[in-house]
Amino acid sequence: MWRPLLLLAPLLNLAHANDPYPSPDDVPEPWHSAVEYRSTTIVGPPIEVVSNSIECRDGQYTFLSPRGDGMIAHGPTIVDQDGELVWSTTFNDLPVYNLDVNTYKGQDYLTFWAGDDKVDGHGDGSIYMLDSSYSEVYKLRGPHGLSADLHEFRITRSDTALFTVYDVVPANFQSVGGPQQGWIWDGRFVEVDVETNRVLFEWRASEHINFTEVTQPRDHAGGSYETAWDFFHINGVDKDAKGNFLVTGLHANYLVYIDGRTGSVIWRLGGKHSDFKDLSSGDASSFAWPHHARFQDNDTAITLFDNASPKDQRNRGLYLDVDQSTMAVKVRQTYLALERHMVVPQAQPQSQGSLQVLESGNVLLSYGLNGPAWTEYDGSIPRCHAVFGPEAHFGSGDPASYRVSKHAWKGYPSTTPDFEIFGFEAAVSWNGATEVAMWVLEGADVALPDPNYDPNSYSSSINEEHVNEEEYGDDSPDSAPAFTLISKTPKSTFETIIQIPPGVTSSFLRIRALDSAGSVLGTTATLPFDPSGPPPHPNNPTPSPDHPPQSDPSHKSTSSSSLFFAGVAATLFLLILLYLFRRCCMGFCLRRRWQYQYLLRRGRDDDDDDDDYWESVYGVEEQEVGLHHISDTESDDSDEVQVSVLENPRLSPMLARSPSGLSTFSFGSVGGLRSPSPGVERAKQQ
Repeated sequence: MWRPLLLLAPLLNLAHANDPYPSPDDVPEPWHSAVEYRSTTIVGPPIEVVSNSIECRDGQYTFLSPRGDGMIAHGPTIVDQDGELVWSTTFNDLPVYNLDVNTYKGQDYLTFWAGDDKVDGHGDGSIYMLDSSYSEVYKLRGPHGLSADLHEFRITRSDTALFTVYDVVPANFQSVGGPQQGWIWDGRFVEVDVETNRVLFEWRASEHINFTEVTQPRDHAGGSYETAWDFFHINGVDKDAKGNFLVTGLHANYLVYIDGRTGSVIWRLGGKHSDFKDLSSGDASSFAWPHHARFQDNDTAITLFDNASPKDQRNRGLYLDVDQSTMAVKVRQTYLALERHMVVPQAQPQSQGSLQVLESGNVLLSYGLNGPAWTEYDGSIPRCHAVFGPEAHFGSGDPASYRVSKHAWKGYPSTTPDFEIFGFEAAVSWNGATEVAMWVLEGADVALPDPNYDPNSYSSSINEEHVNEEEYGDDSPDSAPAFTLISKTPKSTFETIIQIPPGVTSSFLRIRALDSAGSVLGTTATLPFDPSGPPPHPNNPTPSPDHPPQSDPSHKSTSSSSLFFAGVAATLFLLILLYLFRRCCMGFCLRRRWQYQYLLRRGRDDDDDDDDYWESVYGVEEQEVGLHHISDTESDDSDEVQVSVLENPRLSPMLARSPSGLSTFSFGSVGGLRSPSPGVERAKQQ
């Protein structure tokens, strides 16, 4: 019965291998995945670059904030064009949104929101600004003791900060057929001074937006403080050169232009009462659930992410030419979200997402809850595309990133590089360091330096000529150990594995990080090394006890073909084991059968019957199972050989064979030989 089942195993593996996308039932819940490293406990998101192009290689980095119940690698994250990790932190295990780069007073800062994101679609947290060393410099909160919301933060051209704030306030619902006393989530934004957090401008949707303008139905919301109606849902703010503000209203399906002095509405684009003439047959103003609206081209154009266009319910990016003098709008470019097998299922309108116009003129589109992915467009052509979650989870929001952006960035972390030794391999990485070009492995025979010794204190530069010298460190103080150059390895990925040459005799090792000019950026801790250990086989690198080796970025997921062949090999192995087990069991059972017959025969005293019986035992045994029958010619030179009939001297009588070839039985202390029982006699006769 087991044979047909075993034969099905390779077929089942083959069927699974031919399916390029797992069904929802095949995907574990929740989806756990991360890229692990040997030199550090930091993990990175499992990013797969589906398509890449030279048009996207501008030397900039991609910024995202992965989140989701199944995301091991969550938090603010920077990756390069190939999806390789550059920097990541869990930031106290808080949800993080809207990682970006903002310039404040001529210096670039990493900015993001962190806090509680489970407040009815809003955020209760703070805005953080980190410098190039990844140190917190500014932390911003809302006015009047309110927290900052997660949806928006940006530094304006006048070096002020814009971000959104929410609070619950009472409201009159009679204009929409509701009670006179109700509650709303009041969407607000504030402009503050970064240094003092002083409010420079504040705007409330409830003071300027009528309930009749919005498309979000009230239903039964707003009857209590706990069930407040989120009628407007502000999720984006930008400021133009005139000092006015462009506000995105998700639940109103429009963009609203606000006077920067009075807060009054100047015009609306989209929604129920658009103030613009649409020159693109409705395509320019019929967007829904808009996100991330931004002024472009000296405030003559606007870009936004449209979560669901009315024609095909498909996510898209819009680049709109806006003429405020004639109040006309038209579509300059549409960026359609990629379909199945690439990014986003079409039918389900979702939320979040972003559109960024890059310095190169390309456009970066991300999909928020629609799909854990981003795409870079050259005109209308998608050139580069990457995903960080399984296709079966697209549309579920797990995993997701609120926005994705791309910027130039230089990181100089205040930490030291991470370094571990595994046999004759050294693993090194430096979280956040963007300028490392080469790793230099050094060795020393002296004891470890004082714990307070700073390895960077005596040398700030190693030029190419200096690196090629056998020893350097002459500029160090007398207390510093003299390190010898062992090898140089270019840095290409987040973690670099350096093979330690077998001839190295140093008892201590360290690694120095060099930039492209040869200047030392940082030095690892000095670790003990045992040069007497056996060098690893070139095809069998030393494994890490804590972290598995980093997989090649192009092979971060196990291939289906490998699984198929592994299944075939396992099936063949099981078949061989079962075959051997069956043969062993057959021989064992037959041996036990003859032992049992012997025990029944043991008490018989008739010598003549004994000779006939043992002949029958030998004959049947040889015929059925081919047991070895010792003949006179196989004996040794002694006159008498003791041999077990059943090859077990503890259970069988002793057979004494004389040189003449006549066999006689001697029993010793066993006792007389009894004739077999009638049952055994009948078995012999059959």
